[in-house]
Amino acid sequence: MKPNLSRMKKYLLLLCVLCFGIKGFSFNDRVRLGLFVAPGISWMKPMGNEIHNGILGFGLQYGLKVEYYFKDQNYAFSTGIFGGIGDGGLKGRDTLTKLNGGHSVLEKYNTNNLILPLYLKLKSNAFKEKFKLYGEVGCQLVFNVSARAKYDASILSPYPGNGVVNIYKENVLRNGNEVQELIPGFRYNIFDFRLSAGGGFEYAVGEKTSVFFAIHYNNGFINIINDKSVNPKHDATVVRNVLFSFGAMF
Repeated sequence: MKPNLSRMKKYLLLLCVLCFGIKGFSFNDRVRLGLFVAPGISWMKPMGNEIHNGILGFGLQYGLKVEYYFKDQNYAFSTGIFGGIGDGGLKGRDTLTKLNGGHSVLEKYNTNNLILPLYLKLKSNAFKEKFKLYGEVGCQLVFNVSARAKYDASILSPYPGNGVVNIYKENVLRNGNEVQELIPGFRYNIFDFRLSAGGGFEYAVGEKTSVFFAIHYNNGFINIINDKSVNPKHDATVVRNVLFSFGAMF
């Protein structure tokens, strides 16, 4: 599914207003603010045998960063508030393959997220006057505010007389969604916990302003799908992404 670009533009505009509004207040040298956008790839990783393949999709995060530096300026606590878009999919779920006459069904999922990051940032001293390298490690608390499903096939309902089921932009956060007719108890989890690690460099363009580029890997640790047709301990599905960040710190 295509990301909601109009919604993303509204969020970025709001974040710009917030960032420049906050800059009007007095901060000491220990606090820095920034804006960024991070496109990349996202995928769902099945851990068991019930689902055979995870499918790549589009990933995106964007938002406001807040960094609090300790005394020597080489260490910082980094947080903020991010928005996110995640696309991914699954193929080869045994339950759907049986209902579809032995043919695999491609499941695509699109999510919009609110993300609270918690990082420890380690930064080098300047070299070549304007460059600094840095690394970040920590976690992301991810809240799925919307999740939609789209399947590439119309599937015969397992219940006699119900005909075929078409899954298109189905809200899978709600109980009673149409996917539950095909997969007992199916529901997309509203919360995910992801370990995060990354690194990059900053380039100073002014006394207190710099631009940066970084690469981050985020690894989900919570089974993102409630599904009574499988054992969640052995057949969990997690979300992962690799993102390329571009932004500025003030």
